[in-house]
Amino acid sequence: MYRLFCFLALFSALPCVLAQTYQDQLKAIHSAVVEQKDGKSFYVHMVKKGQTLYMISKAYGVEVNDIIAENPVVKEGLKADQKLLIPFPVQKKENPATRIPDPGSRQPEPVGTHPASRTPVPVSTNVPCGSDTANRNKPCHVVLMLPLYLEEVEAMNPETAAEEAIENWNSLKYLPFYEGFRLAVDSLQKQGLHLTLHVYDVGKDTLVTQKLLKNPELKSADLIIGLLFNKNFQLVAKFALENNIPIVNPLSERSDVVLNNEMVFKVNPSKNSQLESLADFMQKSMYRGQIIIIRNGQFRDKDIADKLKKECLARNLNVILAEGQDVAIGKLSKGKENVLVAFADNNAYALDLMRRFYELRNDYNLSLVGLTDWEKLEGLETDFLNGLNTHLVSPYFVDYSVAGVKKMVLNYQVNYKADPEPLAFQGFDIGYYFLSALMKFGKLFPACIKDFRLPTSQTSFEFRRAGNNTANGFENRHWSVYQYENFKLVRLD
Repeated sequence: MYRLFCFLALFSALPCVLAQTYQDQLKAIHSAVVEQKDGKSFYVHMVKKGQTLYMISKAYGVEVNDIIAENPVVKEGLKADQKLLIPFPVQKKENPATRIPDPGSRQPEPVGTHPASRTPVPVSTNVPCGSDTANRNKPCHVVLMLPLYLEEVEAMNPETAAEEAIENWNSLKYLPFYEGFRLAVDSLQKQGLHLTLHVYDVGKDTLVTQKLLKNPELKSADLIIGLLFNKNFQLVAKFALENNIPIVNPLSERSDVVLNNEMVFKVNPSKNSQLESLADFMQKSMYRGQIIIIRNGQFRDKDIADKLKKECLARNLNVILAEGQDVAIGKLSKGKENVLVAFADNNAYALDLMRRFYELRNDYNLSLVGLTDWEKLEGLETDFLNGLNTHLVSPYFVDYSVAGVKKMVLNYQVNYKADPEPLAFQGFDIGYYFLSALMKFGKLFPACIKDFRLPTSQTSFEFRRAGNNTANGFENRHWSVYQYENFKLVRLD
């Protein structure tokens, strides 16, 4: 329940332009009738069918608890034609350094950055990265586009909804990303970040997105982060290319989002780079053993075993391609470490494979590498994972023993009264990484991103041009390798 009220509070801070129709509705229900009581002034509001406490509080600009304090009977639920006394809103002083500006209104532009006076800065530069101090830590404009489903907020009534229904509300699905992103903003503002953040609600309707892109303020953005559905992302990415604005795609696994658009940054690495990262790791850490790739005839990617073998051969590794588990068992060596690479996308196959090799662990030196998404499989036996020295490869790994992660988790718990979900870590990492790049390099950061490394909470970043083609965008190529050691996950890379 608390998460819902956190969302409603966040919603009240988001730009009113995102839900103009909703704001018009709020204005329509605002009463002009005033009544005096105990020396204080109150608006007299008559409840209409379908109205909620939250809606009424936003119409009058007061807190829900303030309404309840003056009208205790509402704790039992609102009723049509019920009379409420709404206190006049108290004007609160606002700290402009920590306010998220409303992108629906014209905000005072920092000196020298008015859109009319700004010209696109070329991405390519001959100035060595880090030496162009004139572009460092300039005031920046960042656009964050999220599917917040604000049009559904009116129907969200926590007083009558079950907890299960609340968890399934669309408006809460991507909220953790925003919450994590805000923590990154707050952290960097303390380090001197000068930021104007524009937040837009962008759902599936492409017509709404096309209309949004006509907003002149968007052309002045230094960075766009778009957690968008594919068709909308393509529209915004085209706009970003035309206006020379870097744009980040946080979640898509589609490789085509970076093709022929040099401004796109794809955070999720591709499966091909996973094989390359694994082969690099085995070359450094497992080169003395023999690599046995177990082909799974039921695995959806029929060619992936051959692709990995090719990567291993390119690194002069001793690699064997085994057609099934029985052949792999026959290839085991008692004089070397046997690195078993197994592809599985269902629990039954993975459990059967682990059980068979677990029984051989005392006779052979075995290490198991699970691909491609073993960390998503459920019900895997911890004894098997630990006994087979299992290695997993994933773009995401949270090490809760790291001081920075502990601090992020604590801040999240304090601010949102919940534990951070994967999307919260993703929002924090993307915000911290890209806003730090803006602070350090200014809008020239794409030219410097290749060698820009930064500790993050879950996702590491190692960006390269897709296909080494300057016409393409950047794709993250980093995969984390971690293993089960003493029944705990330990990061190795």
